[in-house]
Amino acid sequence: PWCAITVQPTITHGNHYVYQTGASVTLPTEYGADVSSGWTAWNGTDEITATTGNEIGIVEANSSNKAVKAGKTTVTAKGG
Repeated sequence: PWCAITVQPTITHGNHYVYQTGASVTLPTEYGADVSSGWTAWNGTDEITATTGNEIGIVEANSSNKAVKAGKTTVTAKGG
């Protein structure tokens, strides 16, 4: 199954997104936390494969892979 994600506000120029999905997702606890490992790159528009009832966390990271914004929600997946 997949889910479509919309992030508001829009990404800051020069930054990029990374995400995690799972039964429980722990977001970075501080501004500037390193998200270079354990997170998957996301272009901000592609559908993400995820399981209904799991959590999804999305982090906006700067060019040094340091967290600048983050959020999470529970997945409601579409499709097969």
